Amino acid sequence: MRTCLFALLAPLLVAPLYGQPTGGPWSIDDVLTQRSLTDVNIGPDGDRVLWVKEAPDPEADATQSDVYLTYRNDPHGGDTTATVQLTRTGDNRAPRWSPDGEYIAFSSSRETEGEESSGTQIWRLDPRGGAPEAITSVEHGVRGARWLDDDRLLFTAREQNTRYEQHLEQTEDDADVIEDTTLFRPVRLFTVHVGTGEVTRVTNNDHQIGEFAPSPNGSRVVYSLSDSPITADARNQPHQLLLNLNTGATTEIFDEQYVDPSNFQWTADGAGFYATDSHSSDPEHEGAGITKLYHYDLAARDYQEVPLEWGDKGVGYGGYTVVDGGVHVQLADGPTFEPRFYRKTSDGWAPAEVADERLEHTSAFTAGPDGETVVFSHSTADTPPSYRVGTYRDGALQHDETLTTLNENLDDLPIPRAEVVRWTGANGETVNGILHYPLDYDPDRAYPMMTVIHGGPSGVDLDAWSLGWTVYAPLLAQRGAFVFRPNYHGSGHHGLDFVESIKGRYYELEVPDIVSGIDSLAAAGVVDKDSLGVMGWSNGAILTTQLTIERPELFQVAAPGAGDVNWTSDYGNCAFGVRFDRSYFKGAPWTYTEHYIEKSPLFEMPKVQTPTLIHHGTEDRAVPYEQGWEYYRALQQIGNAPVRFLSYPGEPHGLRQLSHQRRKVAEDLKWIDTYLFGETSMQERVSERLLADDAPLSLLETAEAPARTDGHYGVRANGTLVPETVTLGDTLTVGRFEVTRAQFRAYDADFEVPSGTAEYPAHDLAADRAQAYVDWLSEQTGRNYRLPTAAELAALKAARAGPSENTPAYWAGFTPTPDEYRRLRARLAQHPTEALLMPVGSRPAGHGPNGGGPLVYDVDGNVAEWARTADGIEAQNASALTLKDPKAETAPTPPCRVTGLRVVLDR
Repeated sequence: MRTCLFALLAPLLVAPLYGQPTGGPWSIDDVLTQRSLTDVNIGPDGDRVLWVKEAPDPEADATQSDVYLTYRNDPHGGDTTATVQLTRTGDNRAPRWSPDGEYIAFSSSRETEGEESSGTQIWRLDPRGGAPEAITSVEHGVRGARWLDDDRLLFTAREQNTRYEQHLEQTEDDADVIEDTTLFRPVRLFTVHVGTGEVTRVTNNDHQIGEFAPSPNGSRVVYSLSDSPITADARNQPHQLLLNLNTGATTEIFDEQYVDPSNFQWTADGAGFYATDSHSSDPEHEGAGITKLYHYDLAARDYQEVPLEWGDKGVGYGGYTVVDGGVHVQLADGPTFEPRFYRKTSDGWAPAEVADERLEHTSAFTAGPDGETVVFSHSTADTPPSYRVGTYRDGALQHDETLTTLNENLDDLPIPRAEVVRWTGANGETVNGILHYPLDYDPDRAYPMMTVIHGGPSGVDLDAWSLGWTVYAPLLAQRGAFVFRPNYHGSGHHGLDFVESIKGRYYELEVPDIVSGIDSLAAAGVVDKDSLGVMGWSNGAILTTQLTIERPELFQVAAPGAGDVNWTSDYGNCAFGVRFDRSYFKGAPWTYTEHYIEKSPLFEMPKVQTPTLIHHGTEDRAVPYEQGWEYYRALQQIGNAPVRFLSYPGEPHGLRQLSHQRRKVAEDLKWIDTYLFGETSMQERVSERLLADDAPLSLLETAEAPARTDGHYGVRANGTLVPETVTLGDTLTVGRFEVTRAQFRAYDADFEVPSGTAEYPAHDLAADRAQAYVDWLSEQTGRNYRLPTAAELAALKAARAGPSENTPAYWAGFTPTPDEYRRLRARLAQHPTEALLMPVGSRPAGHGPNGGGPLVYDVDGNVAEWARTADGIEAQNASALTLKDPKAETAPTPPCRVTGLRVVLDR
């Protein structure tokens, strides 16, 4: 991606749009079903990598996580990495290799048969095979776990219930004493022997241990200890302690006021460890700031700050990792990173730049215990993530290769071009942001634009892939809009002065930053200033609201989610309100009452003219749910602007249920379509409630229309009519229809197509002709077409069979019994095939989970379809003449005259 100043933007806008794949338009499901890779753990041999795939599961209405293992050297002799899935229950995470590489420990909340336990437990898995086994069965679950040696795991947990807690349960007393220090039960360190399951208490501390990290040789552990349940303010900061496991001696370290590092990582030799800590000018409030890196030396029993020599920017959100000879740091650099290697010397640290541009766009970088094997991700705002594994020596990446590939379906979707842009903002300072272009961009016209504002306020929009229920640029770009994501004053990753610039001055710099960015784009002639919208979540919603107050004429639509409007009530209701509000609003509301009122948008709501869609979760404690009600009630009572308020039951600050995420995005798009693009009035939206969203007519109206070329179903490839394919899930790309007669005639010019039957399915095809067709199709297009497997057709039938396919049941008007079917088939067989078949797509399509995904037709009717089986190629599924008895072991063999084919395209 390129970086440009708005002053230079206009001449650069004639650059062509990135190549557009032939796939259909983006859907909400395309956005919400993105898989991600987390929890990387590299084996001691450097050859095996554990990782967790997080994948949305519509049936569970949640994101599921499972453990995978990738071999850098395929144990079966392949030329590339090989990956196997190790768990399948969807609630597995934090995999860790044992020091000898023999076993894997992971955390899971799956049920433990025959044991009375709750919450997360530790499980052990042999990578060579076998089912996982539970290692712990702790009453309140395990908080965290690490290998101590080959036989023992170190973990944190609560003790069992006290007598008083048992009494409360027995009497069903569920009253909750807020911030009750008398019930702040200790969380302690324990060990568990993986062979015997024996649990041994390691510490007898009061209060609660949080993060911990054992040394590589298992002799010591560093941990943090919190001594109060009160987290609204910053008066009770955690302590850091070093425990000698051989002697039992505990020493408090980092005892300097306001220095309380976390994110501990030991060096390979166990001589010390690194940690990071936030630094700001108001540490008494734990105010937003920058991240510093520290090193603790075990022999010296002292720590020092690692001199990063990077101005006031500090460690970036990509963090750091200990490597052979020193430490690799992803330094903050605005919308990107500055990767550096710091070699540890007897005199300190010697910095060296890392000359690999990919690491400027890497927010995840992990090293293995050998200090050389690394896994990293790379993406930009218009390049989906790739996951790589390689060797790192002295700040240089070597021999890296693909670790695994996720979200292959994005290959078939048009990704809008994006770039980093810069302009002059508040105080005459240069600010930056990410700009996504409309699809099919034309430099000779101006476009609508949605401004999408990040939260924090100390968050940042990186030049990195961002796609989800709060940021979904492709859905807006395909509607013909720019998407503008500004990094306003107060954003993180830009240095201490920048992130702290809005303290005591909330809104005073951020709003001018955003407005000047919009003005600059409009002045460049690319944005229509009469077609603007604004949205955001959390602080993005807070700024959205303020923008509609300060510039009521500027925006045609607003969609804020989980944002504050009344800072006077936020102080007490927000889980961290005391810290946040004292830092950004000078102090407490009883001391700075006028300032709090002046900064609270609630008291200026009569100025709002912008149609506003509000979202809020009922269990939000970061921006309390009551804020959404205050916002809505003010606009509803004043009546100067249309307002709609969606409440999401049980949701915290971020929406977790996929159904809620889908509803949020769908509501946003309808609101934007109504007030920015003027496509659907509210009256029309109300009338749409006549049908359920998953009614066949609703789905037909919202689904992508089948492709046609010169009046025929299909698409052109190298001048030839070929079947259109659609992608289902992330593994199967299949023909939308059975191969038509017109498509088959492109292969065989002598294939007879009676007048008016070009869109009928090709039939009367032997298996060898079906195979010859897909072979020809592959040669003609340069892509890998094949016949589906029987398993693929069975899965397609289970997921996508229509409610009334062209089968004997259709012709009878009811589902016949086996005896009735035999008589019915005899009568059907008397009719010519032409009378029984229908043009492809004549019967209603089946629909995927929750009614989503592309339409696929005739998967269990019209003609049977050839598929590969263990015994060769066999006809599968129903046809106009054949129907399977669900209680019979085998299905009737379809005659050739009602057998055709459907293609599969391998990606």
